[in-house]
Amino acid sequence: MTKSTMKFSITILGVSLVAFPLASAQIADLPSKDRAKLNDQAGQLFEALVPAIAKVSHGMVEVRVWRKRVGFGTVVEVEKVLAKWSEVRRDVRSLTCRSGDGTMLPATVVGIYRDADLAVLKVKGLQAKPLALNHENTLKLGSFLALARPDSEAAAMGVVSVLPRNLRETDRAFLGILMDLEFAGPGVKIRQVRPDTGAEVSGLMGGDVILKVKDRPVNGSFELSAFLQRLKPGEKITISYRRGKVKKETEVELGGRPVSSRIPYSRMERMNNMGGHRYSDVKEGFRDVIQSDMQIDPEDCGAPVVDLQGRLVGIAVARAGRIKTFIIPTVSIRNLLTSEPAKLRVGELAGRAQPVEREANNDPEGPFDVMRRKMEEMQRLMQEIEEMEK
Repeated sequence: MTKSTMKFSITILGVSLVAFPLASAQIADLPSKDRAKLNDQAGQLFEALVPAIAKVSHGMVEVRVWRKRVGFGTVVEVEKVLAKWSEVRRDVRSLTCRSGDGTMLPATVVGIYRDADLAVLKVKGLQAKPLALNHENTLKLGSFLALARPDSEAAAMGVVSVLPRNLRETDRAFLGILMDLEFAGPGVKIRQVRPDTGAEVSGLMGGDVILKVKDRPVNGSFELSAFLQRLKPGEKITISYRRGKVKKETEVELGGRPVSSRIPYSRMERMNNMGGHRYSDVKEGFRDVIQSDMQIDPEDCGAPVVDLQGRLVGIAVARAGRIKTFIIPTVSIRNLLTSEPAKLRVGELAGRAQPVEREANNDPEGPFDVMRRKMEEMQRLMQEIEEMEK
């Protein structure tokens, strides 16, 4: 993410008047008048979100293990809740759900959608009204999103940063090139072509500059990668490229992504852990997710996500990076529910009884606390970006 994109995100969040001073000062160091302005803008923003959040907050619950919150749950049918499986499996014998009116009810895992890391909970006596799963995906890059919580306030805010894509390695298309990340464009420069790949067979070579894929201009490595992730192995695409001063065109049959092409897990973890943030235990391998820059906690997974009109666009399923949250779209949730979930395996019923960091009686952050925390995190990220660009 560039500095200009970061500032744009801050502007969307309604704090453009104080965005630029943050490039050189922490929130706490701002003059009192700027802090007051930030608080006022934060309050206005959260108040504006209340009507949208209220349309879904009645259809969600807190999910607890030994009375400690491990996530949220979205009510999809009468007495049926979807929650993040990798969180509730800590001890399935002690599961409870707390509705918005404070009612605490026992919950039972009756099935699992493992590819989505979602558990189906049966909550007898739950009066929460199921949420309608009839919203078709009309999101665009930059669409504003908010994560709901039962008290009708926003737990997090952000924008759509990547449209729906498949994260399963075996389902991902593989072109077979290494990109020159220092190339300034336009286009994407090939640093190296991997042997025995579609790129090599098609005649692409190191030094070529890819200009278009399927008649769509590409202007950077991130854009090309995001586009390829929406394609499937075996699909044939037309690539327009430049070799020296000559423009050419070739057809490439995409292959499957080999294991050797993945970024080492330990390296990814070091990158993600910069800044001391916490991430979900299961944060990859989903078949269909929207990516957002909203910064949530692992315990926020399972909550409904809405657009500015309060329409349910999906369920938050993972905090996967500093500015990477994955959301399973509503249409995918609807499709999941038409299939039979898997049963618990031997040993899963006993649970794992792992420690949970957040206490059940901890009060959720207020809107001003959330906004300050988000701005401080943005400030740290901007400083990191400035260091990387030197």
